[in-house]
Amino acid sequence: MSVLLETTDGDLAVDLDFDKFPIESFNFLKLCKSGFYNYQCFYNLNKDYSLECGDALIGNEDRENLRIHNTSIQGLCGSREPSAELLKSSQVYRKRALAHLGDIAFLVTLLENSTPVIGSRFMFSLTEEDRMYEDIVCFGRVPNEYLQTLRDMNMRLTDEQQRPNVDIRIKNAYVLHDPFPDPESFRCFEIEMPVRTVRLPPQLANRPTQVSSTDEKEKIEREMRSKELTLEILGDIPHVGIKPSERVLFVCRLNPITRAKDLATIFHRFGEIEVIEIVRDKETGSSLGYGFIEFAKKESCEMAYSKMDGILIDDKRIHVDFCQSAKKIR
Repeated sequence: MSVLLETTDGDLAVDLDFDKFPIESFNFLKLCKSGFYNYQCFYNLNKDYSLECGDALIGNEDRENLRIHNTSIQGLCGSREPSAELLKSSQVYRKRALAHLGDIAFLVTLLENSTPVIGSRFMFSLTEEDRMYEDIVCFGRVPNEYLQTLRDMNMRLTDEQQRPNVDIRIKNAYVLHDPFPDPESFRCFEIEMPVRTVRLPPQLANRPTQVSSTDEKEKIEREMRSKELTLEILGDIPHVGIKPSERVLFVCRLNPITRAKDLATIFHRFGEIEVIEIVRDKETGSSLGYGFIEFAKKESCEMAYSKMDGILIDDKRIHVDFCQSAKKIR
């Protein structure tokens, strides 16, 4: 796995073809690492064909930063204001290309001299059989064990603009393997949580707020309530009113044979562990190669993060990161 996209509909791992598509892989990895895709929503859901993402303003119309429809990582580097700057594709332009379920592709734009360029906008193929697509360059695919998430997304109801009636959003983009050095002046972004533009499920959107008047205090309470509901659908808190834990460590690139008790044996030296979960395929029970460790103390989590990234466990070099999601065992 190269990237793990944690979405409101489930996880999507992506394997990238670094050798054949170096520019596309580099661009996608760095956009993920910068935080650019965080909280972005999926749109243009064409049933049994494709699902798009990467336009930072769709579903985020009120955002104050990164107000860009389409850009590459080059447009986000440096101290200047982010701009819409595209990258030349590593591939010779072809009008049409085959793709099938799980293939990920950047949408290609042609310059006046017929040079193909890419930005942040990408798509997943949703067709079970090979079909032709126009103006794309495929650069990776979703492994078979994650395809059910795409199938579930494919079944969503949409509005007239083909945006799902209930948002599908990227909560986090975890970079699991990155063979490329960061570009000069690379930077990461803190993306603000969308509030007013999130499409909540009816059972959440219709909850009573116990507010009827419009004075300033109650207006603030309504805005806070809206933000809590947004956090709930995005999965950052399991229920409204509960903050995400700072004691949870995300662990990935695990060997399929590694068990929870193996992780407990290795990580217990940093402090008391409350819960360990290795995420498994719902049907086969096989390990998906990542999991969560919840420590009793925040300091233990921070120490494990500083010491354990890149160590070998069962002949696999693992990656650890702080987990801002409370998605783990509840």
